[in-house]
Amino acid sequence: MPIKVPNNLPAIETLTAENVFVMTDTRAMTQDIRPLQILILNLMPTKIDTETQLTRLLGNTPLQVELELLQTSTHKATNTSEEHMIAFYKTFDQIKHKFYDGFIITGAPVELLEFEEVEYWDELCEIMEWSKRHVHSTFHICWGAQAGLYYHYGIQKHRLPKKLSGVYKHTLEYKNGMLFRGFDDEFYVPHSRNTTVYQEDIEAVPELKIVSTSEEAGVYVCKSTDDRQIFVMGHSEYDWNTLEKEYVRDKNAGINPEIPCNYYPNDDDTQPPVVKWRSCANLLYSNWLNYFVYQTTQYDITQIHDESLRTMFHQDAKLDLKVAKFGGTSLANAAQFRKVAEIVQAEPERKYVVASAPGKRSGDDIKVTDLLIACTEKKERAEAEEILSKLQSRYKVMVRSLGVKLDVDEEFGKIAAVMADPEKKDYVISRGEYLNARILAEFLGWQFVDAEGHIFLDEAGQYDEEKTRAVLGAKLASCEGAVIPGFYGTMPDGSIRAFSRGGSDITGAIVAAVVGADVYENWTDVSGFLMADPRIVDNPLSVPVITYKELRELSYMGAAVLHEETIFPVVKMGIPINIRNTNRPEDAGTLIVKNADYFQSKLDITGISGKKGNTTIAIEKERLNEVPEVRAEILRIFEEYGITIKNLLTGIDSLTVVAPEAQVKPIEGELEEVLRDRIQPSSISFNHDIAMIAIVGRELSTSPAIAVKVLGALANRKINIRLIDHGAAKINMLLGVDGADYVAAIQAIYNEFARL
Repeated sequence: MPIKVPNNLPAIETLTAENVFVMTDTRAMTQDIRPLQILILNLMPTKIDTETQLTRLLGNTPLQVELELLQTSTHKATNTSEEHMIAFYKTFDQIKHKFYDGFIITGAPVELLEFEEVEYWDELCEIMEWSKRHVHSTFHICWGAQAGLYYHYGIQKHRLPKKLSGVYKHTLEYKNGMLFRGFDDEFYVPHSRNTTVYQEDIEAVPELKIVSTSEEAGVYVCKSTDDRQIFVMGHSEYDWNTLEKEYVRDKNAGINPEIPCNYYPNDDDTQPPVVKWRSCANLLYSNWLNYFVYQTTQYDITQIHDESLRTMFHQDAKLDLKVAKFGGTSLANAAQFRKVAEIVQAEPERKYVVASAPGKRSGDDIKVTDLLIACTEKKERAEAEEILSKLQSRYKVMVRSLGVKLDVDEEFGKIAAVMADPEKKDYVISRGEYLNARILAEFLGWQFVDAEGHIFLDEAGQYDEEKTRAVLGAKLASCEGAVIPGFYGTMPDGSIRAFSRGGSDITGAIVAAVVGADVYENWTDVSGFLMADPRIVDNPLSVPVITYKELRELSYMGAAVLHEETIFPVVKMGIPINIRNTNRPEDAGTLIVKNADYFQSKLDITGISGKKGNTTIAIEKERLNEVPEVRAEILRIFEEYGITIKNLLTGIDSLTVVAPEAQVKPIEGELEEVLRDRIQPSSISFNHDIAMIAIVGRELSTSPAIAVKVLGALANRKINIRLIDHGAAKINMLLGVDGADYVAAIQAIYNEFARL
């Protein structure tokens, strides 16, 4: 298992050179725990022996592994019972829809045949092609390695003058690789084969790297440069007597085989063989599972098919690729542009930047996007032109101050020509992002990549992930540094469609997902997510780490954080988000991650958020929640009246609905009458002006002390709790208090937990 260390720790380089695997904070953000899914295509005739050998080696690790066995449907096993094959093996048709972290293709006793003459060759080719999209790392053994090299790279196998059988000494061609981490300078491996591949043929393929060789046995291991294809010519998995069984079998068949080399003491086949390879075999498979599977596979295993694109952006294994999105306040004027440039240039990992439109320069200022929207809505052209003129002047000042080349008059001429056309509204309101990206790209000396023609939407205006990945991915892979405007994409007819508010966050998340970023940085004017609303609590603490689930809960209750809908592409891929402050780049900000197990925090809770203006409708009826039809009818009534149900709290004989007061209060009498008529409750009560407060934290489910502290804080302030509930996810505690107590309640809870 790796050791986690801070980013940029000086020891990292030394430890890495010594093949000690270290995991930086950045890499740890992307880690989560789940069983590894490993598939074995067993082509050996002695299937039970091979299953046992490989399972023994795969089980010699602290990692949890779930194993599946695969057989070819075009060749039936003759040395293993049909009952065994039916019970434990699957065919390709049964598993081809699935994804696997690791895949092992064994050897087979068909090496003297041409590949195309092998009965199941076509099926094997289909499986190997499938593996490129459905498997993270494939481990080929002996004939399986020769078949893989031939299929993937066109490398021919060659017949040896005589069978290679024995245990041979090997050395490492590449000592800094992780596959052989911990190996001695010399080690032994069994071989049993009649064919080989030539070292010069492998060296002629740039995508391959030879890792280990033997003077007697030739190439032992080579791998693809992206580590997803491992080719092993020997049989590290062999039991102590496997070579002996083959030797005795050939003797009994009258083949007159040579004694396996370096196998029996003094080549005396009457003595027990000497095992020299067992420890190396265990280490080889442990290294493959740990470094080539566990540490690098996607948490969402269905994303494996995107890894071929991801490798285009990770040519340097030491690089933690970052996408940085800068909000409107970060790009409001020339001074802010200079701050952004310093931030981007401070770390070479920041290769792709997404730009928002200029935000407010001061408290009474108006955002550029709002002014562009106003231009499209003014009935009098003179009024629209006046607004546009002010914007044009603002951009000219910025361009001159930064010393960049951009014809502002030409760009605003294009806007003026279409701002009265309703069909061009999205084009007009997206020009703030477009111009900011053009200016920033010029200022950085980077390439400008327009969202138009690179980010695509379907007919319904929804994100077209497949087309965007193909087009934008290929474009960005060719850029050393690129700036992309946020907030808009391209419709199938080629027109521009603006996203909803927060649309630049959507673009940033799309870019991060497309390039397979290690981190998506969202730069704004605060140093991360605040534990409470700063309008209620003075100088609230910034939360170091928050999970996606916690983010959803807080966002739902009104916290001013990134909304789930704006970051769905990175959430889907498990890419961590780092909220940073452009004006205080030295602050670490907040990490939003899938799993926070790698991070320790002094805070018992993640955040507090809430909303006023709610109504609770408490409905009582005997056995209410034991009769599903009654509960369904209650929900149906609220749906008929268009009332949004924010929360439901249930008891054996009661159901409490929390809904917006603005929707309920005007129709309270009518709603009560309908509920009484159709439900016949024993009682109904309406309580208005209820404030709902959510206390969110991943420790809530395991620490009863948190709930005690919350209730104690409110009791000390003599604040009455009108309702209380734990969310289904067990990471939030929901309280209802009178609206008049809302501010005091949040302050009391915050003060209880902010004492560090």
